[in-house]
Order: sequence, then structure tokens, then C-alpha cells
Amino acid sequence: MDKINVNNFDFLRIVFALTVALSHLIELSEQGILEPFKIYFNARLSIDGFFIVSGFLIAKSYENSTSTKDYIIRRAKRIIPAYAVVILASAFLFSFISVNSFNDYFSNTQFWNYLLANLSFQNYIEPCLPGVFESNKICAINGALWTIKIEEAFYLLVPIFYWLVRVKKLNYYLLIIIVYVLSVTYFSYFMSVNNYRIAKQLPGALAFFTTGIVFYKNFSFLLKWKDYIIIPCLILFIVEQYVFHTQILKPIVFGFMVFFIAYSFKFLNNFGKYGDFTYGIYIYHFPIIQLFVFLGFFNTYSIAISCLVVLMVTLLLAILSWYLVEIPYLSESRRSRQKKLRT
Repeated sequence: MDKINVNNFDFLRIVFALTVALSHLIELSEQGILEPFKIYFNARLSIDGFFIVSGFLIAKSYENSTSTKDYIIRRAKRIIPAYAVVILASAFLFSFISVNSFNDYFSNTQFWNYLLANLSFQNYIEPCLPGVFESNKICAINGALWTIKIEEAFYLLVPIFYWLVRVKKLNYYLLIIIVYVLSVTYFSYFMSVNNYRIAKQLPGALAFFTTGIVFYKNFSFLLKWKDYIIIPCLILFIVEQYVFHTQILKPIVFGFMVFFIAYSFKFLNNFGKYGDFTYGIYIYHFPIIQLFVFLGFFNTYSIAISCLVVLMVTLLLAILSWYLVEIPYLSESRRSRQKKLRT
């Protein structure tokens, strides 16, 4: 199991985060010239990848924690500080571009509903701020944050899962199978009635997360046989993703594709040596894109320049967030691992 910490998860998460950012950039900018590139940036598949990686790493985090309390505190410290910063910064800084006066902006119930809903991870209740981005395609301040509440739910479900196995003596694999089947059934049903917005929520996303947990628990076996399993998984993935457009075995086969990349290509092992900017890229890119669209950058400057500036500003904020907001709240062991990567 010593090899489990030598992986390419940092690389994969950066790829997933940038894919989501570029997908939103194409969608929100509404620049026709970018539309042909949309097929290369599948935001949903990247989010599924995030869920798989989360299942793997969160199971590992839970088993390495001294207690459930220690585990929950670690998870909270990793997610909440930067999340709170992006919510509060957006709420107060965007008052300067609102069509409302400062008095009307801060006295508007929508402002307070936004703060309450978003700080409690219920972004769908109030995604917009008064008088902000009303001329954009959508008024949502940060449409990428819907996945955070799902991640938080995953974190809370892991202790319950281990309690059922360790205390209630439920069979580990039987429990996984039940959760997996319920998840894909839920997702398939709501997709069949053309309701993707509900399908993508819990428990529809659980199949990917539980796949990550199973892969963590069977790490040695999968590492040994990965070169033999990858081809059948690629074939099954292509058939289900692009031919039948279903989600039955996809969480498993896509999960193994993620696992294979994570534990192959050793030259990518130190990809995160300068920091884990993934979370920052994910939570900051949407309001930055919305702001640049509102300011008319895409209609004033070349598309290439506008896209590059958006991505560079997002990366800069992610770097600042990592060093100023995220690192101070990391556990000592996590900071030690980061230091080792840089040596």
C-alpha cells in the first residue's frame, strides 16, 4: 500500500477543473466561434471524475483519521474557508457593478437570501444577486457550486457507511452493490423523463463516489491487473457513453480509466509540487467569466485574448487562495506531504 500515495490525482483534478472552466467559458461567453470546441470539454464527465477521485481519497482520509470528529474537522477545513471567501467576496464586491444603488442592493432581501442560501451550500435557492449580471445569459453568480453540497454529503455519508460495515456487520460489497444499483436506477429514471437537473443530484452521483471507495479498498489488486483491465473498460465506456448514452457500468469503467491514469505515467507524479490549485480554479472561474462577459471583454477584444485573460485571472486567484486561504487550514500531515513534493 506504500505506492498508494505516489499518483497523478493532482494532474487529473487540474484537468477536470480546467475542463469545467473551459466548458463554462464557451457556454457563458456565447461566442459562436467557440461552439465547435464544446465537444472537447465535457463538464459532466469531469465532475464524475471528481466524484470518483473523492471517493478514493475520502475513504483514505477517513481510515487515516484518528476519529470521526478529526475526519469531519479536516474535511471542513479543506472546503469551507475558500468557499466562504468566494461567496462573501462575490456578494460584497459585485455591489459595485449592480444596477441597484448600494442602499437598494444591501437592503434587498435577495442579497440576504443569497448569503444565507450559498453559505449553507443551498445555492439553488438563490443563485443571483440583486441587479447583477442581468444582461448575461444567466444571472447566476457561481453556477459551479452545485457540486459542493454533494461533496459535503459524500463526506457525511462515509462515516455512516463504515459504521454500517464495522458496527452493524453489514457485508461491505453487498452494501456497495445496493447503493450503486439505487444510484444508477435513480439517475436512469430521471434521465428517461428528461430531468437531468434532478438526475445529477444525490443519489444519482453516488455510483461514482462508491466506485472510488471500492477502488481504494481493492487498490493492490487493481494496481496489479490495471494493464489488462484498461482495454475492456475503454471499450465499454465508449459504447455506453457515446452509443447508448446510459449510466449503468459507466461509473465503474470510467472509474477504472481514472485509476489507470492515476497510477501510470510516472512523469506526472509531482504535478502538484507547487500547490493544489484545483479547488481554487473550480470555485473562482464562474464569477470571473460572468464578470468578463458583463464588462463586454469578449465583444471588445479578440476571443483568444479574452479567454486567456479569464484563465490567467482564475489561475492567479486559485494560487492566492491556496497560499493565503487554504494552506493555513490544512492538517499538519497534509502540509508535510506538500513540502515533500517540493523537495
